[in-house]
Amino acid sequence: MNSTLVFGMAIVMIIVGLVFLRMLFSGRESGAPKDFMEWAGTVLSVLLIVSALALMVIGRQSQEVVDIGEARQQVATAGSYQDVQIAVEAPEFTFANVDTGEEDRLSNYDGKVVVLNFWATWCAPCLDEIPDLNRLQREYPDDLSIISISDEDPELLQAFERQLRLDTESRVLPFGTELPQPFTGAFVIRPASFVIDREGVVRRYILGARDYDFFHNAVKPMIAATG
Repeated sequence: MNSTLVFGMAIVMIIVGLVFLRMLFSGRESGAPKDFMEWAGTVLSVLLIVSALALMVIGRQSQEVVDIGEARQQVATAGSYQDVQIAVEAPEFTFANVDTGEEDRLSNYDGKVVVLNFWATWCAPCLDEIPDLNRLQREYPDDLSIISISDEDPELLQAFERQLRLDTESRVLPFGTELPQPFTGAFVIRPASFVIDREGVVRRYILGARDYDFFHNAVKPMIAATG
């Protein structure tokens, strides 16, 4: 629930509790309730106020958690874009099929050029890449595997893909998964892509959204290479 709404509800509850207490004791010489109904009203009013205060504390803690989560998940802006040539053997790691939940692994794509694309549904630039990556995957179905990896809930990803189809390999990892080098940090700023050649060597690290022409130029020489 939105933290602003939580705080608003808590304030209303406190006001209502104070109003009831004022109604119970206004015009009274003695501050003590005189019968069962007044005692019950007093207790309920106090409980309402205490519950409101507890709700405010919980709302504050929830907001802090959200803030921490957002700080860990950022969108790459134009000023942070990178395109780095590297030569690192791709480590083995596993992920799951979004639709079936079945385990998949990077080694299952040996012999193909692979693009690992780390993305999320909340990342607008990631969504801009999807049609171009779909087009590229359709162009090279036998030589190229584009693996789209998110760390979101599989049901959310399934619902998203009913609206915007992925022709790539849609895969998922649990939130907070620690990736091996050189993929470490790929979930921190998105979209992030890694291009792996047919021999299983990571050749490029690409931070930030790119278009069809960029990705095509990145993979075409590797696809043409026969090893």
